[in-house]
Formats: sequence, structure tokens, C-alpha cells
Amino acid sequence: MEVVSSGAASLEIPGYQILKKINQGGMSTVYLATQRSMGRQVALKVMSPVLNADPIFSERFQREANIVGQLSHPNIVAIHDIGRYRSLNYIAMDYLPGGSVADALTRGAIEPLEALHITRQIAMALDHASNKGYVHRDLKPENILFREDGSAVLTDFGVARAVARTTRMTNTGMVVGTPHYMSPEQARGAAVDGRADLYSLGVVFYEMLTSAVPYQAEEAVAIAIKHLTDPIPHLPARHSLYQGLMDRFLAKDPDQRFQRGLDVVDAIDQLLAAIEGKSPTPATKLNNTSVRVSSLLRALLMTLYGTIQDKVTTSWAKWRDKPIAESSGRAEQQTIMRFQQIMQQAQPVKKRSWMMAGMLCASLTLAWVLFTLFTEKFQWQSESTLVNDAVGITSQILLSDKVTQEPQLPGPVQADQDTLNPETQPTLRKVERAARSSEATQEPASSPVIGVTAIAEPAADASPDSASLEQNSGNTDKRTAGSPKAEAPETYALTVSAQPDNARIRIMNIVPRYEPGIALEPGRYDVEISKPGFTSVRRWVEIESADINLAVQLERKYPPGKTFTSPLNIGGRGPEMVVLDPGSFTMGNKRRPFTSPEHEISIPYGFAISVHEVTFAQYDLFARDTGRVLPNDAGWGRGERPVVNVSWEDAQAFSRWLREQTGQKYRLASEAEWEYAARAGSDRPFWWGDTSARGKANCRRGCASEFNSLFSVSSAPVGNYKANDFGLFDTAGNVAEWVQDCFLGDYSKHRGDASPVQIKNCELRAVRGGSMREPLRNISSDYRTGLNQRAASKEVGFRLVMEL
Repeated sequence: MEVVSSGAASLEIPGYQILKKINQGGMSTVYLATQRSMGRQVALKVMSPVLNADPIFSERFQREANIVGQLSHPNIVAIHDIGRYRSLNYIAMDYLPGGSVADALTRGAIEPLEALHITRQIAMALDHASNKGYVHRDLKPENILFREDGSAVLTDFGVARAVARTTRMTNTGMVVGTPHYMSPEQARGAAVDGRADLYSLGVVFYEMLTSAVPYQAEEAVAIAIKHLTDPIPHLPARHSLYQGLMDRFLAKDPDQRFQRGLDVVDAIDQLLAAIEGKSPTPATKLNNTSVRVSSLLRALLMTLYGTIQDKVTTSWAKWRDKPIAESSGRAEQQTIMRFQQIMQQAQPVKKRSWMMAGMLCASLTLAWVLFTLFTEKFQWQSESTLVNDAVGITSQILLSDKVTQEPQLPGPVQADQDTLNPETQPTLRKVERAARSSEATQEPASSPVIGVTAIAEPAADASPDSASLEQNSGNTDKRTAGSPKAEAPETYALTVSAQPDNARIRIMNIVPRYEPGIALEPGRYDVEISKPGFTSVRRWVEIESADINLAVQLERKYPPGKTFTSPLNIGGRGPEMVVLDPGSFTMGNKRRPFTSPEHEISIPYGFAISVHEVTFAQYDLFARDTGRVLPNDAGWGRGERPVVNVSWEDAQAFSRWLREQTGQKYRLASEAEWEYAARAGSDRPFWWGDTSARGKANCRRGCASEFNSLFSVSSAPVGNYKANDFGLFDTAGNVAEWVQDCFLGDYSKHRGDASPVQIKNCELRAVRGGSMREPLRNISSDYRTGLNQRAASKEVGFRLVMEL
């Protein structure tokens, strides 16, 4: 236990070594401390004793703080511990040494591009919080901090809401929000949602660009009235490029604002793409803020106008020897550098646009010339010449291999019967049957029979100008009328009855497609019956003097419950997989906000899923083959331990490598596929039902795991605990697992099938199953959370699905 002196008072928090005071406000004091159990530095936030004296507030604060602990996002401060000691409520969270936006503003306005990136990151954080049903309500520069790498992090979630919900205090400082950053609906005292936070973010964005808030007055009431009634302020001319964003941020009517954080991200991405000379990606259906070329040009002209105006004003004042209220040299330098940057970046856009337009015109012109030439050439030739040319070319291609081995039929060979006049069909069929009979007498019985269609040559007295296909047909009939008529050979019906239904049936050594009861001449026929997911059957069928009925039962290639591994090209084998049958289940849990609503899922196809989480041994093989850095094992060991410290993108790269190595369709599971496999037919939160979790999972509290103790925690080797009824190990606890889906705050956008949820600009991916650090309630089959797809955690691994 540590004791820290702070003036006349002392602070004692068990488990923490408090190093120094970082900040103090009306509601809390923040200390830099070391968390002894983990050996890491944290920011320890201790609530004011005035608030802690209210027992209702303390109770509600603990509940709200637990909700904040569920907001797992790279741009939201992470909470490591929540507790109460001697009537003091405290929270241990990430220590963010980079200062705040407020600190940066003391040095002047922030560079526009930097302000855009900060705004984008906070918008992502607000979108995540809004999806969880949480509103910040006190967004301001002091609550946006920076990590050591410069990324922006949103802090102080939940405190303002907890005060509003739990007390009726009217003491100084106990307002919900800060007047300069309040939305109009907050100022009215009306109900608010995530759009109020986006209004506040717009105010912060305005302040970052101009180093001043948009609405200023002496009293809080006057500021609130300005938020309600004053028009949206115009940015200085040098920043007019961002006026469109500001209009959407600060709209008085929430319906006219950005509706969610991802709208802001889309708009900023398009603006950045336009500035950098790239083609902006299409906006999502929720976003209609796009940067047009005309808007960009108008903003550039306004920027130029503002700069020239500043210069003229300065020169006029100097000429008249009168001082003027000059802006800081930093702002003037920003104006010039910004304009030069935009102009330099905008120039390549114009060149590329002209180059693309020129290439398009040239391509269209060339296509028109070629079309004209071919059209004229075809008009010069008669129909008979066209037919003969086409047939001659076709015969050279199809019969080039048999010229020296087989007697060539008279006339051009192998024309497409579907393109000929219907009157020629009877004659052509006779010639075809004769050709087949001739080949059958020359080739062995086991060789494939290939049909050849002959077209009779035109009569000698036919004039070239009138030699059409119909005349050829008539001449052929005249030439064959006097000769003995060859008898057509007998044909017999072949019928194949295949199970399962809809199997594909082909006769491999003839041209006509198989149809039930197809009429075939006596001979041997190579019949193939196939269907995806089943073992193909291929047989030679002998037709002699009777109809043939062939019954075939295909066997499933991957029957349910079958386990298998796929060989790798570099040696070794892939993960062990188990086959699951199609099925349906109820997904979600209505008792949790982020797993609601419950909905029915039907999976109409079978699939295979890896029996174990992918291990270090399997991942290291991939990393060495592709030259990747080996992930850190957190000191728990490699080999058969589940791989950790891999991002969602790393997992995707592993699945692509496995596809290349095996030729099989490996990928991450969708959320629905994962939950179906984890439940293993159970409708309870855990696959083992309501019995004890002992010996079934590795978790922090409630599992009695030998890999977890009061002072240490680690992953367990795969397969250490009992498998569920589908034969899968560690679907609860051990390490959490990446899946394909974008992570949303609930299931409102999920469908009734098992396809993954994908949205534009998705960076937050779903993680399922809970980890060894989670309590028992957070490793149930329905539990889910989100993590940035580029983040790597020692609590997160993955398993794979193989499409059958």
C-alpha cells in the first residue's frame, strides 16, 4: 500500500505506486502511477470526495465506468482497472504523455492537415461509442490527448453522463458539457444522441484551424443563445476549403449534420484524396458530402483571394505609416505554405485528367476505324464466300492434327450447325453420321468418338454471285438424289439417375450435351457425374443393342465430423479441420446491448473450421516462408501455443498464403459461422450449458484455470481443455479470435444468412470468444468486441474456415 502526500491530505490506493500528480479538476485528480500487478505506468483518476460523499453517485459511477471499459477502440482511452477504496472511486487508464489538443492550441492554430487527421480519428472513436449507445456530451480540446506516436485519443467518457443521470447538483462546474462546445439541443436541455458529439467535434475542428471558438460571449447563457440562433460562422478565406465540412458539423438541425462518425471519415477521406490529386472513393450511402472539382477550384480561388487581400492590406498600412492588427507570423506562413502545397498537388491532377481524356478519345477513334474497316470488308463479300472462309478456317483449326492420319471429308469441315439454315440440317446430320461410322471403323473401340460435321461443296455450275447457303443446300440435295441412300444406324437411349439431385452429368467423348434419354449410337461413352462437395464418378458405358439406365450414388467428399489436413507445397500440413453440417441457430443475446437483437441465422452450406486456434508452429512456418517478422509470444512459449500479437491483416495474409500452398479456399470465419461453431448446437451462452466451467476453458475468473493465478496469466497450449460437441477446442477463453466482419455496436445491420458484415472504410473488426484475461461472463459464445484491424494484442489470435 502506498501513501502519497498532497498538501494536507494523503491518498492511499492498494496495488499502485503513485509517482506524481498530473492534473486536477473540479471532479477528479489524475496521478501518474505504476500498477504493481502488471508493472506498467497508468493514469490513476481519483474522483473528488465531494462527489464520492453521494452514495447514489458512487454506485452509478461504478456502473458507468464498467460501460466505458467496454469501449475497446484505438482512439478511446483504455481502462485497466476500476475500484473503490475507503469511499474513493478510482479508475486506472492508459497514460498518455503526448499532451492534449488544448496544450497544442496554446502554441497557436494547428496545421490544417494535422487538424483533419485528429478530427478523423476522434470521429472514428465517436462512431464506436455511438454504436455502443453511448454519448460523450463533453467533447472539448482538453479531452483529446495524444499517445507517444501522435495518434489522438478521446478521454473522459461517461463522467458527464453519470452526473446527469445520478444527481441533481447545481454546484459550480456540475454542468453537463462545456458551453463553448455544446450543441444547440444540449443548450436547450433536450435529449441528445451521437450527433451532438459531432457538433462539438466541429467546434473543436474550427478552433484547431483558427485558434478561437466560433461563438464567444461573456456569460454561459449568451454563448448558449449564440449556439441556438447565430448563423454558422465562415472560416477565414485561407481555410475556405474546409467550409463544407464546417457547415455539416455545425448545422443547427441535427438532421442536417453528419449523422454518424463514419460520415465524417468519408468526407475527410474524399477531401484528402482531392487535395492529393487522387480519385476519391465513392461515398457510402450514409454520406453525401463529396468534394467536387468546382468546389475545390472555388476554395483555391478563395484561398488566393484571402492571401492577396492580406498582402494588400499590409502594404497599404505600411504606405500610410499606420499600424494594423496583423495576424501571427505562424498564421501567415501557414497561409502561404498551404496555398503552395495545394497548388503543387493540384497540378498533377489536371495533367492526369487531360492524359486520361486523351487516351480515351484515341481509343474510341481507333475502335471506330477498325469497326468501319471490318464492316466494309464484310459488305464486299457475298454470303457464300463468308461461309466458305469461316468453314475453311474452322476446319484448319479443328482437323490440323488429323490431316496426315485420316481421310478428309469432301468440302469444308466442322461448321457450327446452329448458324446454318434449317433446311440444311437433315443433309448435315446424314453426313455427320456417315463420318462417325467411318471413324468408328478406323479407331479402337476405347478411343473417344468425336463428331465431325461436313458441308457439301456448291455445284460446279453455281455462279459465285448467287452462291448462298440455301443454294448450296439445294445443290447438295440434287447431287445426292440419284445415289443410293445410306441407312441411318440405330440409336439407343442413355439415362443417368444420380444422387444427390442437381448433380452435373457429362459425356466426355462426344460434342452434344447430355440430356435424360439422349439417343446414342452403339459404342463406348465416357460418362462423368460430379457435384461440389462430393466425390466425382467417371465410367465408360458400353451401348450395344438396348437402352441403358445408369444409377449413381455420389459420396460426400467431406462428411460431417470428418477431420483432415491439407498438404503444403513447401512440406508439412495445414491446420487440422473438422467438417460441420449446414444448420440454423439463434444468434446473439438480448441481455447485452452489443449482441442485440437476437436473430435467426440459417447456414445452407457445410464448411470446415480449424479444430484448434492457429498455433505459433503453423504461423512461424508462414512467417519464415514469406520473410515476415516472427510475432512476440509474450513469454508464454511458442510451438503448440495459440499465436498472439498478430493483427487482423496478418491473419488475412496467413489465409491467403494457405490458399496458395494448398489450393483450398481458406479464410477467416464470419461472425455467424464462428458463433454457430462455438455454440455446437447449444442454445445456452456456453456450449457446456449451465454446468461448471472447470476444466473447460482458460479464463481469469470463474474457470479455475491452472494457467491463471492472482499474479500471473498466460495462454494454454491448444487442446488442453475439453472440446465442444462439434470437436472444436478453446472457443471460449484462451485467446480471443479475429473474424471477418466489421464490428458494429449491435446486430441491426446483420442479415439472416451467415455472410460477414462489411462497410466502407471499415477499420474496426470483430473479435470473438474472449481471452484468458476475461472473466467467465465475457467468454460466452455470444460475447463480442471490436479491435482495429492493424492492432496486435497478446490476447487475440485466430482460427480459419475452409469452404467445401
